[in-house]
Amino acid sequence: MVLFFAAHYIYAQENNVSEDSLKINSDTLSMSETDDSDTSKFVLFVKKVLDGNLNWNFLITPMVNFQPETSWGFGIAGAYYIKPQQRGRIGSIGFNASYTINNQLNSNALATLYFGKKQKWFLYFNVGFKHFPDKFYGIGNKPENLIAKPFLYNSDNFYMTVQPQTFVKGNWIVGGSLSFRWENATAGDNNILGDSIANALNINGFKPYIMFGLGGVAAYDSRNNAFYPNKGLFFKTVITEYLPISKRLNSQLVKAQIDFRQYFTIYKDFIFAYQFITEWNFAKEAPFQMLPTIGGLELLRGVRAKKWNDDAMIALQGELRIPIWSIFKAAVFAGVGDVYNLKNWQWTTPKIGYGIGLRVKFNKSNANLRLDIARNNYDKNFKDFSTYNFYITVNEAF
Repeated sequence: MVLFFAAHYIYAQENNVSEDSLKINSDTLSMSETDDSDTSKFVLFVKKVLDGNLNWNFLITPMVNFQPETSWGFGIAGAYYIKPQQRGRIGSIGFNASYTINNQLNSNALATLYFGKKQKWFLYFNVGFKHFPDKFYGIGNKPENLIAKPFLYNSDNFYMTVQPQTFVKGNWIVGGSLSFRWENATAGDNNILGDSIANALNINGFKPYIMFGLGGVAAYDSRNNAFYPNKGLFFKTVITEYLPISKRLNSQLVKAQIDFRQYFTIYKDFIFAYQFITEWNFAKEAPFQMLPTIGGLELLRGVRAKKWNDDAMIALQGELRIPIWSIFKAAVFAGVGDVYNLKNWQWTTPKIGYGIGLRVKFNKSNANLRLDIARNNYDKNFKDFSTYNFYITVNEAF
């Protein structure tokens, strides 16, 4: 329904007509003349849609997902695409807001904005707020590392990341990173349960804390399109030092992140993409919410988010993108990864997420509406509906 109204609005904008001008004026036009004019315009509009040649700068779409950590969630996602006057990189401003039947609220806004005649400078910005009751499973990569009965805790979290960057030579990029994070997590009346678990497992995170991060960014980007590339590679590494502002947290944290992606056109519009991603924490008393983790909407779809957490995370995922017809494409994806403890490195069966998806192209920028269904390798009951994860959102996972 949202897409219908969006299409109706854009149809009027594309043809430079108003709502009033679409009405019949019997004094100046006959009924047959109006029908022919409007029909031809609408047919042309539909043809543009199916050819993927419509200049949709703005899109709002409903969001629906089902995940073990949220159950059913509903919301909206939107994006505005900023096209340069001449050939160049396309900037974007996006947002999403969702609410789940588990009383979880998640709102987020992010942007990539380019500046200057040659788009040499750009800014990445991400800000969000979460009210997210969730389950705490413990720390580690083996089932026996986790606590016997996961318990529910409440969390309010505000976060922000700002990364000003510049192209220095060819496709190489350098910049800075500024981060801010506030979180208040409690479990049980007066946080009694959270305090007891924190003392028993020697972890932090069940007291309000504020962290301020400052770091650097180095990247390389030769992709031919930021939203749906068919060739090129993307590499980004970020190293950030976080310092506590609150006296309740005595932790100095250094976080290192590496993200490597590559895209190939196998045959015509058949595309294979893969991503290697890793994250490492070097700290004595980091809050458990800031530990590297796997699973969720983008990394190892099908694996429950925040179930597996530890000092380091390593993951590899791939996706085959298959043309179907016109603006429709399919995807087959799989990923493998795990978390590890730096002091007591333990190998175990890696976590695997896999699934299939549908893509719907909605503008010339090759931005897609994404619909995925995914599972994992440790929930063995295929008949159990809760072991399946469903995602509907905008843009690719990587």
